[in-house]
Amino acid sequence: MQTPGRKGLAVTDRRSHLLLWLTVGLGLALDLAAKSFGWNLLGGPPDGGGREISVIPEWLRLVASRNPGIVFGFSFSESFGIGASGGRLVTVLLTLLTSALIFYIFAASRPRQRWLHLACGLILAGALGNLYDRLFFGFVRDIIQITAHGQIGGWTLQWPYVFNVADVYLVIGVIVVAVIFMFGRAPDAAATKAKT
Repeated sequence: MQTPGRKGLAVTDRRSHLLLWLTVGLGLALDLAAKSFGWNLLGGPPDGGGREISVIPEWLRLVASRNPGIVFGFSFSESFGIGASGGRLVTVLLTLLTSALIFYIFAASRPRQRWLHLACGLILAGALGNLYDRLFFGFVRDIIQITAHGQIGGWTLQWPYVFNVADVYLVIGVIVVAVIFMFGRAPDAAATKAKT
């Protein structure tokens, strides 16, 4: 039986849960498969004898890279001097807290907010995919590098980081959630306006 406070929310809606968890499951499976396939294909990082593969010359290549940090290579262990184990623990806790926040956003949304549920699923899939790597490998397996670059004045513009499928999920998911919160009307306000 639904409690009055939860009635009409996505947390009690089966279709909303189906979309969320199907996105998480499929996204996580695709991310882990891509990392495993890429890592085996490349033979590990170049400094360990691995190779690089040009997918689109001067635009995109595959190269294996170990990322012990989080966003943009930021490392708690190096920045705060807490050691590899301490850095991993902080990263895992932050990932779990972020995942809990994303699930709360899903749970408090309305069943008709399908794009929000899809975005939450992508964020959770990305977070869990990278968490899996941190727990089982001690680092995140990155394999995609954008090699395209341009010149503006005396500046060279190029994306310096290697990333993975989970990172793509995270970026897309966060952008969609941000757009929905910035430009979307609150469901209750929209319903009230329609009734008047």
